Amino acid sequence: MDSFWQVRVNYGFKNTPDIPSALHLCTQHGLRFNEFETSYFLSRETVVPTKGSGMAHWREKLFATMSRNAGSVVEFFKLPNNSVIELGTRVQI
Repeated sequence: MDSFWQVRVNYGFKNTPDIPSALHLCTQHGLRFNEFETSYFLSRETVVPTKGSGMAHWREKLFATMSRNAGSVVEFFKLPNNSVIELGTRVQI
């Protein structure tokens, strides 16, 4: 039987998130899943500086660079790379 599950996991500020380990804990409550058939859906925004009104252009470029250099969500949550689907958009600032 095919099913769709939503699991909500809460971590504190100093905890290190590990989503696959949290899903394994769900087996105690009846959730059976195959980790090789599980997909993780993530969103991604690409910040693009634009000329015009608003922030100074150099600040927009700096912000876009900092955003691009931010850590990977996949690594932060310890998700397997081959199971991640990223949906993204470009955000003009």
